[in-house]
Amino acid sequence: MGNDITNSNAGKKNGRTWLKIAIALAVMLAGSLAGVYYLHEDSDKTKGNLKDANTQIGDLQSQVAKLKIELDTTKANLRREKDLREKAELENDTLKTMFPLYITQMEVGNADENGSLVTAYGKDIQASSSMYLMPKITYVVLKPGITAELMVRLYDADGKCVTGASSPAGYSYSFKINALEPGENTIALSGWGGPDKGHFAAGTYRYEVWLGGMCLFQKSFVLK
Repeated sequence: MGNDITNSNAGKKNGRTWLKIAIALAVMLAGSLAGVYYLHEDSDKTKGNLKDANTQIGDLQSQVAKLKIELDTTKANLRREKDLREKAELENDTLKTMFPLYITQMEVGNADENGSLVTAYGKDIQASSSMYLMPKITYVVLKPGITAELMVRLYDADGKCVTGASSPAGYSYSFKINALEPGENTIALSGWGGPDKGHFAAGTYRYEVWLGGMCLFQKSFVLK
């Protein structure tokens, strides 16, 4: 009877042991299955993240390609602007050599044969006292240091360009300005006329100043 109780207790003990082992194995299996599940889930997430990263990389590569095109276009535009600027500067320098000055104002006075004014600049000139009609110009220098040879035409009351034996073809006379000074300058050109008063008849006259085949300035005035 005692042996049966002992065997029964031993059997119960062994049963509990196997139950514990079974439970432990079940827990371990559940943990393993959970680990596999989460590993699979992490793998899916990783794949999704990689896909998103690849998409972002593709977008960035596309943006970089666009930026490169824009950069190349900007460089090309800058080179073109630089070429145009250099060309404009060269043309500007050439124009300054051709036209180193421009005239802003002209006044006409009446002078004697010594160049002394009989009628001041800007005043009415009487035909009866006219001798040498002398223009004075105010001009601005664009290219200092060089020489400018001005060509002058004086048109009489009949609209005819007056000339003499030493006149350049198509002009009354020429006037050379050596070593142009920077900035604004004023100079009296040569007068045209004669030593006796009343050299010119009453009427409207006109002075023109030319340089390089271009008329820089013209001024009409009246002898009363």
